[in-house]
Amino acid sequence: MKNWLFFLMILPIVSFSQDLNKHQWEDRLILIIADSYKNPKLVKQLKEFKNKSKYLQDRKLIVYQITPTSYQTGIDKNTSTKSNAVYKEYNPSNEDFKIILLGLDGGTKLKSNKVLSSAQIFDQIDQMPMRRQELRIKN
Repeated sequence: MKNWLFFLMILPIVSFSQDLNKHQWEDRLILIIADSYKNPKLVKQLKEFKNKSKYLQDRKLIVYQITPTSYQTGIDKNTSTKSNAVYKEYNPSNEDFKIILLGLDGGTKLKSNKVLSSAQIFDQIDQMPMRRQELRIKN
């Protein structure tokens, strides 16, 4: 019985981890974590990425919006996936807003409790060795 209960508790964490693992070595991730989808900082952060799809795509950057009860990908209103494990994993201190940049290797490259400009995030990515290599190959 204890093993079954443990499995049920860990399943959401494993599911989301697998979701993120599918991006490793393929995509960079921006995790925008907030107490709700209506959080003013989340809304403002999303506005930073509006009309920047070319820049996001060029940097292989995918946006995840994460709240205590669900998460969704992209900037616009999308279908949410129910899960509180995601929020707990990346926001254990229960802050009302946090943004995290994960690199291609899955490592944390930037964390902030403040809204960041898209230029700040793009500059951070453009300084990464793998991004510089991408640009050299592209040119």
